[in-house]
Amino acid sequence: MIAGWSRRPEVWTFVILLASYAWFWHGRDWNSASRLMLTYAIVDRGTIVIDGLDDQTHDIAVYRGRHYTDKMPGFSVLGLVPYSAARWTLGLPPHPLGVKGFAYWPADYWVTLGVSGLATAAIGALLARLALRMGCGPRTSVLVGLGYGLATPAYVYATMSYGHQPAAFALLASFLILRGVIGGATTLWLATAGFLAAYASVIELQVGPVSAILGLDLVVQVIARRRPVGAMFAFGAGALMPTFLLLGYNAAAFSSPFDMGYFHLITEQFAKVHNKENPLGLTRPDWSVATKLLWGPTRGIFRTAPILLLATPGVIVLVRRRAWAWLLTPMLVCLSVFWVNLSYPEWTGGWSTGPRLLVPLLPFGMIPVAALLAWGKRRWTWAAAGLALLGAVIVFLYQGVGGRIPNPIENPFLDGVWPLWSGRPIPPWSFHGRFEKTVIDLVAPGWIAGVAERDRWIAFVPLVAFQVLAIGLMAWFVRVPGGQAAEVRESETSASIG
Repeated sequence: MIAGWSRRPEVWTFVILLASYAWFWHGRDWNSASRLMLTYAIVDRGTIVIDGLDDQTHDIAVYRGRHYTDKMPGFSVLGLVPYSAARWTLGLPPHPLGVKGFAYWPADYWVTLGVSGLATAAIGALLARLALRMGCGPRTSVLVGLGYGLATPAYVYATMSYGHQPAAFALLASFLILRGVIGGATTLWLATAGFLAAYASVIELQVGPVSAILGLDLVVQVIARRRPVGAMFAFGAGALMPTFLLLGYNAAAFSSPFDMGYFHLITEQFAKVHNKENPLGLTRPDWSVATKLLWGPTRGIFRTAPILLLATPGVIVLVRRRAWAWLLTPMLVCLSVFWVNLSYPEWTGGWSTGPRLLVPLLPFGMIPVAALLAWGKRRWTWAAAGLALLGAVIVFLYQGVGGRIPNPIENPFLDGVWPLWSGRPIPPWSFHGRFEKTVIDLVAPGWIAGVAERDRWIAFVPLVAFQVLAIGLMAWFVRVPGGQAAEVRESETSASIG
């Protein structure tokens, strides 16, 4: 049985991705530190107040003279498990109080890997499983999973303590449960789908419309008599648990279940955007931003995730096959996330790789790509492999220099990333140095400290060697469960995705 699992596409995808993410140790910024400080406060001192830790970030809320994270609590709650485990097994000390902000703390690495890294690797595995279910061969299924996890901005955000990746995992897993790709039709699994859909909004409030879309998906299934009426009650019961968690946290922190950190911001730039009347800070959609989010040199999604170019022909395939189950809900999810980004005044996402606020739609954007590859035309597989390789190189170059390129830079790759790799003087905004730290800085800090700054790219060589070797072994070793042929015929594919 173990040997059988070791040949499954989703297992190879998960291992390659998680090992790749484990290599990087990004320094914290205000956004990530705000979430991490709540985790540390709960575990170290048993409180949700971050007094004494507030100098680590300016993304904070102040209520009645006490300091709190201004973020939703979902990520911080998920971080309790890896942080507690790391403290217990490695003997990590509590985070110090009353010190000025600093970039690197060993616990940050373990919390980030245990939340963002684990979630992103799981998304890649789920996409590989879905691709196999749709009719892709085993190697092509791994291509879908790795194409997402290594060739889109998901690679960068898997190594940062932002909420995008765990929220994306919760939404995708909920959708796949509703579609029967994982789990079953039992009450427990439907409650799990509801829990995940609601918990995504506890991680990132802006994905709330997507949570609602998933609930609507289930309602449509009930109306079409594909599921019993009781399925909605199970889904709703599961959704209540994270909802009560959020309301309870708000009541404990801000004296009202309907109050939240966004209403008590101290940073004027964001206090002007978020308020009690408009928690998400949304305005009318700025349609002039649409092309900038798609093609623009500053935040164009196709510039950092070129494999998504295949989503359009993938949609055509889904329409021709009348595979509405795999088309309508993912399309609504992508449009919802895109609309929120268009309507947000800080649409660039600040210092980031690609359009940061679009990251939660990436897994759903890969679904039509999987459908296209399942069509059975080999030229599309080669196109996907080429675009994935291109995207992997681009995103890796972003990743290597820290992944946070200032939004005022009009062409982040040419004017931000490449100058650091090519040895030009380090710009003032690159406060973490020329290259990002890696696991070598954790296990052999003395050795890497003796390497000249311009040559520290050498720390990435073992990772690239591992990735090439692992992908080569995967191509030889991976098999379709049950010993079926490696490639699925077009007729079988049509039945699978139809």
